[in-house]
Amino acid sequence: MESELLDRLVSQVRTPTERALLRRALAELDERHELGGKIARETELTGILEEFIGRLQRAFGTLAQVRGKRILDIASGSHSSRSPTTGRRTALFEPWFSRLLLALGAEPVALDLGDLEGESFEHHRIDLGRPGALDFLADASFDGVQDSRLFGSPEFRKAYPRKRDHDRVRAEIRRQERRLLKPTGVLIHSDSK
Repeated sequence: MESELLDRLVSQVRTPTERALLRRALAELDERHELGGKIARETELTGILEEFIGRLQRAFGTLAQVRGKRILDIASGSHSSRSPTTGRRTALFEPWFSRLLLALGAEPVALDLGDLEGESFEHHRIDLGRPGALDFLADASFDGVQDSRLFGSPEFRKAYPRKRDHDRVRAEIRRQERRLLKPTGVLIHSDSK
């Protein structure tokens, strides 16, 4: 991964310890998932990672605090997502948040309709537009929950084009997020608000 890009991402964290932790995590993402090459082809991926890093810092105070936390990633992204403009597969919708969590020592659980086979974290292929889709997950079983980019997902928009469907799914996800969080858990980010 290019040093300039690495420096840009690492500059978001405050302490030398945090910078070292993030450098190791990003190096792992580059080695396992060709992060540097994918950013070179799709520069918007840098902004997505910056957003995820910032969310984790705001939610947990430091990236080190993520270690050992069980975190639910609703609409995680997948290997099968395609760009709505080109129709080609895109790295922008890959499960980067869950990958980053894993590299930071967390225990991510990813949920998506697309293909997540081969990922090293727990994942489930589910239709988030189906009522009760998250009922299989135990109450108060997560230290953190994030839902992000579901309503912008090309697959979701195609399957659920109507506003009333979006409103119904938003309400269901909000209900489930409250149910799934531990009493001390944090809502990292929600597009369902």
